[in-house]
Formats: sequence, structure tokens, C-alpha cells
Amino acid sequence: MYKRIIYENWHVIVPLLSFATTVLVFGIMTIRGMLLRKDKAEHMSRLPLDD
Repeated sequence: MYKRIIYENWHVIVPLLSFATTVLVFGIMTIRGMLLRKDKAEHMSRLPLDD
């Protein structure tokens, strides 16, 4: 039967690489947020957002 989409080996690598990059970025942001010191978090929560 005719295949409409023919996948090459590198076609599989591109989505996996982009997914791994996204997981890595959000993982680093989560870990940095969890390791934030209490006094630094309180200081950042009091910063003015509207100038």
C-alpha cells in the first residue's frame, strides 16, 4: 500500500531534540525556583511591577 509520509532517521531526531530541550529548560527553571532562598523570594515578591 502507498505510504503518504516517508520518515527518514533524522525526522525522528528533530522532535525528540526539541522535546528534550523544552524539558531541560522547564526543569532548570523549576529547580532554580525550588532552591530559591526564603529571604530572596520575599524580596522579589515586594518588587514593584508597575513603573
